[in-house]
Amino acid sequence: MNAVVAFDMDGTLIDSAGDIGAAINRMRVSFGLKELPRESVVRMVGNGARVLVARALADTPGMDLDEAFRRYRHEYDTHLIDETRLYSGVPEALEALKNAGFRLAVFTNKPFKSTGFILKGLGIESFFPVVVGADSGFPLKPEPEALYHILKETGSDAVGSWMVGDNWTDIDSGRAAGFRTAYCAWGYGAPDKNQPDAVCDSMDAVKRTILDANKSK
Repeated sequence: MNAVVAFDMDGTLIDSAGDIGAAINRMRVSFGLKELPRESVVRMVGNGARVLVARALADTPGMDLDEAFRRYRHEYDTHLIDETRLYSGVPEALEALKNAGFRLAVFTNKPFKSTGFILKGLGIESFFPVVVGADSGFPLKPEPEALYHILKETGSDAVGSWMVGDNWTDIDSGRAAGFRTAYCAWGYGAPDKNQPDAVCDSMDAVKRTILDANKSK
């Protein structure tokens, strides 16, 4: 099989809301600002850390966003897996897809080093021979260039390949690259106007959807 399944990270493979929210609030407190409700921060996730920081400071115009981003990155990078956990069924789904012949990859707007630390810390690093992060030299999602790179690196074809994520940026990047798309309804984002090929309510459902689609080819 010459197909790859590319996964988003936050809200897809991992529940990182606790650590992201805590880092945002420590950054805000360092400027003398009040903390935000955790649920509010979660709704801001999805377009990269700089956008997240800007959204988290929207109530305070004129802030130095470069300094705020620096403080956020320091706070987050020193607490990457304090609360972050894999979603239920992730290792089992990855194992099943790998055994079925799919190559696996990660395509995230999270920095490469942080991504690698989390994947290793949560015990799933070995599933992913290719990892593309925000600083890997490709445009952020929803641009598709990183998926073209993943296809090349894994020797895969777009036909039969999947992009799996919880936000419209994942769906749009996958669609633009010719991948089929699976939307993770348990995550933080929304699919927007470009509907995914599948809407899944668990990682087990993602696994079954992809394996069933492969069987029907």
